[in-house]
Amino acid sequence: MHKSSKPFFLGLLLACCLAVACAPKDVKHYPIEAKVISVDLPSKRIVVEHGDIPGLMPAMTMGYTLAVPKEAQGLSLGDKISADLVVTDGLARLEKITLLEKAKPLPNPAPPAKP
Repeated sequence: MHKSSKPFFLGLLLACCLAVACAPKDVKHYPIEAKVISVDLPSKRIVVEHGDIPGLMPAMTMGYTLAVPKEAQGLSLGDKISADLVVTDGLARLEKITLLEKAKPLPNPAPPAKP
């Protein structure tokens, strides 16, 4: 090997090692539909009640990280949403949140009957 080519090959080897180490982890996407239970924008968290997610988990109420908190602005208890549940290395986050149906307001309770 020519003496001046040694640094080139060492650099190439280092670049290959970094590329492998920085490669994306195993990422899985699951489309979900869910009912909003709570939203905490400062903490970037949302709690939803969702149905079965085949290949991942049964129906449950669970909290998730918001990938883009702005997508959850204006959501409130009972709103129905669709989202992309993204799971990477055991960590889950919701992306591409779309409002499907705004929750219906609760009716005002009837005033108490007068005696």
